[in-house]
Amino acid sequence: MEINPLAILQARMGSKRLEGKMLLPLNGKPLIFWAWRRSVEAFGPDNVVVAIPDTPENAPLAAYCERIGANFTLWDGPEDDVLARFYWVANSMRWHHDSVIVRVTPDDPFKVPDLMRRVAAGERHPVELSCEAFTLGYLNMAHEHVTDPADREHLTNILGVVPPPKAPPGIWSIDTMEDLEAARELKEWPNPKSKGPPYGAGTGDISDPQMGELVPFAGHGGPPMP
Repeated sequence: MEINPLAILQARMGSKRLEGKMLLPLNGKPLIFWAWRRSVEAFGPDNVVVAIPDTPENAPLAAYCERIGANFTLWDGPEDDVLARFYWVANSMRWHHDSVIVRVTPDDPFKVPDLMRRVAAGERHPVELSCEAFTLGYLNMAHEHVTDPADREHLTNILGVVPPPKAPPGIWSIDTMEDLEAARELKEWPNPKSKGPPYGAGTGDISDPQMGELVPFAGHGGPPMP
């Protein structure tokens, strides 16, 4: 059986260090456009969705997604419970427990579609250049067992006991106005070359042994990496 990976961009207007950054302009487009566009290049438009809290503050973000034709959902639960937001969106669009769910951080405008596909196929690469991936079964298990509010908000904390590889030196994430201004000054956008096996049009075989097996929680350190 083959199931298309589902890429979810968690996005909101609130930011402790750079308020409203999702819609701040970078190279002629709002910041969120770049991660969305590269996700579409990696997995196809039907397999990419922006998960937005359903609040007045986030209405301009939803309006922009509608204007560019991006799939988006409005989450009316707690804004800081990102795990619940992922759980709800993923289960709204996928049912098989081995479906691959891709977490895309939208404040990283220089993602590489090839690396994103390779992560969805089972590899690990720097999140700033790619994404993170897990199965729907893993996500459901995490939603049931993870209770720490910090872990439910920051999903990287529960995606495995080994952190993802670090990004190479350079500007990869837009966290502050200084980051944004530095990115705006780039004469040439960074685009690491990375060639790997073809991954079709965003299709993953759930029998692929790279996806591993889900195992019970160890009781500490979050759920195991699928």
